[in-house]
Amino acid sequence: MPRLASEQGQVRGGRINRSPKRLRALFGLAILAGYSAAVSAADVEADASIGLGYRDAELMWNIAGTLAGTGPNILSELNWKDMQMAEIHAAGEVDVDKRLLLRGRAAYGEVVKGENQDSDYAGDNRTLEFSRSNNKGGGQLGEATLGVGYQFWWYDNTVGRYARFTPMIGYAWHGQYLTISDGKQTLPASAAGPIANLDTHYDAEWQGPWLGVTLLMDATERTRVTLDVEYHYADYRAEADWNLRTDLAHPLSFLHETRATGVVVGLEVRHDLTPAWAITTRFESQNFEGDAGLDTVNLIDEDTGALDPTVTRFNTAKWQSLTATLMATWRF
Repeated sequence: MPRLASEQGQVRGGRINRSPKRLRALFGLAILAGYSAAVSAADVEADASIGLGYRDAELMWNIAGTLAGTGPNILSELNWKDMQMAEIHAAGEVDVDKRLLLRGRAAYGEVVKGENQDSDYAGDNRTLEFSRSNNKGGGQLGEATLGVGYQFWWYDNTVGRYARFTPMIGYAWHGQYLTISDGKQTLPASAAGPIANLDTHYDAEWQGPWLGVTLLMDATERTRVTLDVEYHYADYRAEADWNLRTDLAHPLSFLHETRATGVVVGLEVRHDLTPAWAITTRFESQNFEGDAGLDTVNLIDEDTGALDPTVTRFNTAKWQSLTATLMATWRF
């Protein structure tokens, strides 16, 4: 990420604190673990699930050279791609009198394999690339979501079974805490070679309300299929520490802020093994995209060493992932 020619602005962030990240994800898992156990009324059905998952994911963002979005329109672009994550998942569901539905999910994951590319451009539309590094991408992921809805039941004569349609409203948090290491400079050719001591961090969070629908049908007496579709409205905030940049402050080198929207689609199949136990398989797609926002860069004045913050245009951030999960489900 090169120096910026942008307008003065106010820094609106604090110091990065990475220590609560795992605690936050584990806290979400703990909430869901007790989510169903707290309900014991006769007209309530509840279940809790826990299992393992695999995710393939990508995060991309880019910025412009100025606050007006020029000089050039894409100055720097970062892309974490082909990230393979091993995860633990938990979920809970409470059905009150077959009308009110309460549902929650949470996950924590570690990147076991991933790539990163950092490119800088002197021309508009990703032209005149003057710097590129290809690196190892790593990090962690955490997410949690809670929702409530009202169920509408009907009898499907074509299959002779009941189905339900549930409008939902909820709130979700998604966090990606990514790293860049084992760097290799690939452009310009004159500077090609390993990048020593690279240990960059980019901590991104998307959180906000969502609207959705759940469609459920009993495929057989022991198997049910559920389709979830959610539309998310999110605040996006990311804090970065570019450890090799002596002209940037540490640990908060720059801050990204904007609004975003996203679509989450889940397909779930649950097969009952006994009246109390079932196996649940879930496949989920996430696609989030940020609007234009602010990139607040904490530059350090070369002469005085004082903080010299500047603001440029944050063009967008995009998060995409596909997840497969296998869980054991306990009904009580």
